[in-house]
Amino acid sequence: MRQFIVVGLGKFGMEVALALASNGMQVLAIDKDPRKTEAIADKVTYAVRADATDQKELAALGLSGADAAIVSLGNKIEDSVLATMILKEFGIPEVIVKGISKEHGKILKLVGATEVVFPEEDMARKIAQKIMHPNIIEHIPLLPDYSIVEIIAPKTFQGKTLLELNLRREYGVEVLMIRRGTNVRMVPAATMEKIQEGDILLMLGKNEDLEKIRQME
Repeated sequence: MRQFIVVGLGKFGMEVALALASNGMQVLAIDKDPRKTEAIADKVTYAVRADATDQKELAALGLSGADAAIVSLGNKIEDSVLATMILKEFGIPEVIVKGISKEHGKILKLVGATEVVFPEEDMARKIAQKIMHPNIIEHIPLLPDYSIVEIIAPKTFQGKTLLELNLRREYGVEVLMIRRGTNVRMVPAATMEKIQEGDILLMLGKNEDLEKIRQME
């Protein structure tokens, strides 16, 4: 079973810890505020009151066997930088840190953060995508020019099979899956499946090609 450390139990850290624990992961949750550790104590493997910027306190917890750490210390730039450095010194292979600015992110990368995340920016982009493209359910960037999207099948697709639509030739995109309610059909098994109203298509392709599908009625 994979072991995770969550440092900082603000809203973001708390949600990450609960999500990991609910999926069966071992979670050590750390915060200086005893009220926060008490609030989550019965939902994670361990909840410990400790100062993540104090190397001796963290050393006493025996963190070296963890698979990854998630650091979320709010607007405390110095604290998140110091905590990241300490966790890397303990040999944690993956340290993911919540950043508050691009400059903060650069510093975190320099001191060893494996990845810096900006939840507010990510959510803002998702909301913007949802407003601009209400038929897009999910958008996952893969590379600068490629994405996977979950899209409500356009009306022009309805009544036709994927073989008839031949989206690879016509638009340069691949359909990976058709979701109809709780039923999922994977390609190529779904190639002869006729698209119905309300079907959800999981598609992979260049952003410019996916945009053509998005604009269809």
